[in-house]
This record gives sequence, structure tokens and C-alpha cells, in this order.
Amino acid sequence: MRKQYIKEIKSISSEEAGWHFGPSHATTQQVEDFNIEEMGREMQSCAPALWDLLGFLLGADSSCKAKDADADIIMDEAHDEYDSYWDDLDDIDLEGLINGLSSGTTPDGNKQTERRTAIVTIKRVVILSILMQSTNRRSNALQSILGIFLQSTHTPQKVIDTLSRIGISISTDSINAAIRSLSAESQNTLQSIGKSLLASYAYDNFDVDLKSQVPQAEKSHESLKHLTSGLLFPLEHGVTTDDLKCSEELWRQSALNPRAQLSTLPPKRSWKDLLHIHPESCNEFTPQLSRRDRFNARMFLSDLCEHGPLYFQQFRSDISEPEAVEEIPLIKTPITAARAMDVNNSTVSGNIRAVEELLAQGGIYDPDADILDNPDISQYVILVHGDLGTGERLQSAQLRRSLESTPWNRFQHIIFIPGLFHLKMACADAIWRTFLQPLSAREDETSLMRDETGTYCSKPGFRRTHQLIGHAGICRRLDCWRAHVAAMDPSHASLEAFAASEPTLDELKNTANEMALKYVANHKLLQMRRKPREQRDMQHENALLLNKYFLLYEELSYSMNRGDIGHVETCIVAWIPILQATGKHKYATHMTNFLINTHFVFPAGLKHAVRYHILVNLNGKAMKW
Repeated sequence: MRKQYIKEIKSISSEEAGWHFGPSHATTQQVEDFNIEEMGREMQSCAPALWDLLGFLLGADSSCKAKDADADIIMDEAHDEYDSYWDDLDDIDLEGLINGLSSGTTPDGNKQTERRTAIVTIKRVVILSILMQSTNRRSNALQSILGIFLQSTHTPQKVIDTLSRIGISISTDSINAAIRSLSAESQNTLQSIGKSLLASYAYDNFDVDLKSQVPQAEKSHESLKHLTSGLLFPLEHGVTTDDLKCSEELWRQSALNPRAQLSTLPPKRSWKDLLHIHPESCNEFTPQLSRRDRFNARMFLSDLCEHGPLYFQQFRSDISEPEAVEEIPLIKTPITAARAMDVNNSTVSGNIRAVEELLAQGGIYDPDADILDNPDISQYVILVHGDLGTGERLQSAQLRRSLESTPWNRFQHIIFIPGLFHLKMACADAIWRTFLQPLSAREDETSLMRDETGTYCSKPGFRRTHQLIGHAGICRRLDCWRAHVAAMDPSHASLEAFAASEPTLDELKNTANEMALKYVANHKLLQMRRKPREQRDMQHENALLLNKYFLLYEELSYSMNRGDIGHVETCIVAWIPILQATGKHKYATHMTNFLINTHFVFPAGLKHAVRYHILVNLNGKAMKW
């Protein structure tokens, strides 16, 4: 067996095995293609004896676990640690990773068993990787990936050096060589994408606290550094340079153009014009429901089947997706990070510098500059993504420079696209301003959070508000089910009693359709509010409005995740008056102007490019936009 083990370790550590990683020639493709699941399968295939030996040693205590009186295995603290480890990993495809590492070998489908199998597999891969590097120094794929990861998380050099000596990571010098190689490749990619003119740019600010480790005679209180990060991604979905060749046409129609003729200016439009950009579609099975009503009915049904009594869970896979308005074709869009810029973009001049430096990284300069291979963008436009503050400052820059003589100096080539995630944050804040911030909104027993005086009433932040909307919305919709089925049949005093009657999926769908009209605010709310005060049920009115806002937020989130740009636009149109009513006038104005320009001012090619790139999919998976 000893000779067999030596033979296998030499085999998997050879160059032919494919696990050599040259840090000085590292490429992005190598990093992206690395897959610990694939590495584990290769090890099991090429070194079965070693693989089985490690599995036996790592699972040696599995056959002698302590059992209770009922012969059930008593879980130890290590298993609890494994479970908490997986629970913390909420930003990756957990199920896919666990299934890949466990190879679907657990017949009982027990999630805890699958997680422990995945942990053992990871340990096998790590141990074999240490043996591979010990046998052949160039067989260091896992160590190289871990080293780059440690560098990206700002791990102290002492820790990296320690892990390098253990055999888990490559050395600091090798990591630096890999970073230099990746940086050079990234710069070439940026230039290639940028000079094609088929690129979209995005940037935002970030802060770094550069505390000095060396005592100084004069202490500086300015340790906080304001920097700017950026990225580029190619324009897909059939966009060509001809679609972007409209700079002069837009300038002739621009109100910023001091020489523009009144006859060339587009007609003035308002929010009301946006109500018809996506005409309402009629469903032959539910003609009484609008598109939004049908989405709300699906949410009622989905919440019951996901979070209601166990009986209803059998219908989860039978619930169809909401109808699409205009989906963006599913394409994986590669993102290339730009070099961080020492620019504070909180000012107009800072945004001008940020845009010019970001374009320079993409190989785009002033057409009048004497630079080799500098593409002339005088007649083209460039898409730039950012938050509301970025849009305001870029608009101010274009206003200040409108008298300049060249398109480059006028910033004529910039087409700003607002970030939808920031819009989503604004919508969550609008809900907070309506139902949590005012003291009067927390006085009655049906309010969102009665008598709340803590964090949620001061500065809860987006994440807390987002989670509150999701969890409270589910609970309220389940309570609507309880009240509705009890009104239909007094014997259904609870959802459990309703489940015991074993309703069919069609019956549930019909009930959900009724609830979408009864428990969500619509045009009938105005009629309710016109009644004399003594005849009104204000708590019921507020509950209907709260359900409407929660569902509208869920609809925006769902359509963004799905990549349904048409559905997103209908949601934005509905949110604009809400944002304006809650004091978020800038967001309401900017989103109105953006949609008006997109649908009524931009040429067809530019309109297509803007709408199909306001959302991107980084991994090419459904519901991951």
C-alpha cells in the first residue's frame, strides 16, 4: 500500500494532472475556473486509495458515536460549529456547493449529514493539496487561490507567512507576483473593452481609514481617505456602436444647448405620460384582476404554501411564475474592476476627475489629445452608472460646461443611468418614513411596530428595514388568510383548521384572487376615506395601505432579481408619487426624468442599450440579476 500511496501522490502532483499554478503568470480565468468540487472529484479519481484512507481517518469516530436510550446519535459541539459555519454563508449558492461536495451520497437526504460530508471532503482536499505541494512545489493550485483570497481580505502578513509554512498558502512574494499578473491582465482587458466603445462604466466612493503605525511629532486628524472605485462591463444584447452614435442628435435636442432651436426641443412630458409605456395586459382566466393584482394574488398564495401549515407545502412547485412584461435575455456579463482612484467624488470637480480617469483606464481620452490609438468618441455616447448623488453632480458638470466648444469638454458623451439598488433603498426608506418614523404611526394596535422606541424609529438602516418588510409582510398576509377563511367558514378558525379541510390548489388560487382585491388598497380606498369620520375604519384603511406598499416593494425586488425590465419600469412609475409624498423629491424627479428620456427622447438603439444594461447578471443564473 505504501508504494500505491507514493504512486498516487506523484500522479496527482504532476503537471499533467492540471493543478500547477504559476503565480507570476496567473490569469483571471485560472482563478474563476478553480472549483474545489472538481478538484475533489479529480483527487478521488486519480488517487482512490489515498482518498479512501483520508475519509476513513477523518470519519473514524462516526461508527462509535454516543447514543441515547432511544439509540439516537448524540450531537457534539463540533457538529454545532459545522452548522453555524454553513448558516453564516448566506451569499453563495449553498445548496449547490453542499450537493457538489457531498456528491449526493446521503440516501436519507439529511441536510446535516450532507453538510458534514462536505466538511470532510474539504478536509480531504486540503490535506491532499498539502501532500501534493510537498511532493511538487509547483502543484499549488489550492494554496495559490487561498493566498489570493487572504490578500483580498487584508490578512496580516504574519498570518499568511504562517499558513505558507504550514503548506496551506503560497508565500507573500508569490501572492504579490500573482496580484501583479492579474493587475496587468485586468488593465489589458479594460483597454480592450473601453476602446471598442461598447462598454458601460460604473463608479462609487469608498473610505479607507489610514491610521499611522509610526509615532509622529505632529498628529494628523485626517486619517480618513476618500477614494473612488470603478468597473467596466461590455454591452451585450446586440448593441452596436451605431446604436451609441447619437451624441450630436441628443445635443441638438438638449435644453443645455445654448444654440438649440425651440422646434428641435422634445415636447414636455410628465409622470402621467409614463402610465402608458407598458399597457395593461388582460388575463382570460382572471379578467377582474390587473397585472399588479395578479402578482399580489401570487404573493398571497406563495406565502401560504411557503410559510403556512405543512399541508400547503405540497403546492409550492405548482405555483407558476408571475407573467413577464419584458425580460432581459439571460446572459452572463463579465465585470472587470478598474484601479481605485485617489479622487473624492463628493464634489462636481471630483466627479469630473473620476469620469476622466475611469475613461483613461478604458483607453478613452480627449480626441484632441495626441495619444496613440485613441478612439474618437465625439459622435458617440458612453453609459455611466452611479447613485443619485453621482447623477446630480454629473448633471451639474454638464450644465457648467454647456458653453464649451467641443463635445469632450461639454461632457456631451455622458449618459447617466441611476442604480436600481439605490432606488430600492429609497423605497424602503419611504416605507419607514410612512409607517415607523411618525409617532402617530405607532399608536394603535394594528400598526407595524406598536410603541417601538428603539433602533427602528431612529436609524434602522436598509438591511433591517428590508428584513422587516419581508418578515412583517409575510406575517400580515398569513393573517389575512386566517381572517378571510374564517369569514368564509366559521369552522376554519385557524389556518390549521383550514388545512384540515384539504382545499385544492384551484380553490386556493381563487381565494388568493379574492384576497388580492379585498386586502390590498386600490381605488376603493378613496371611497372609504370620503365617508363621514364616524363611519370609517381607519385601522383597516391603514392596514390596506401597508399591504399595498409592502407588496409593491416585493414586486420591485422580484422583478429586479428576475431581470424583467418592463416590470421594473411599471414598479418605478408606481413608486414615484410615493417617493414624492414622503419627501424624497430628488429621487422622484430623477427617476421621472430618466424614464421620460429613455422612452421619449433617446433614439431606439440607445433606448435598447440603456434599458437592457440597467440590470446585469454576473453568473448567468436565473433570479440572480
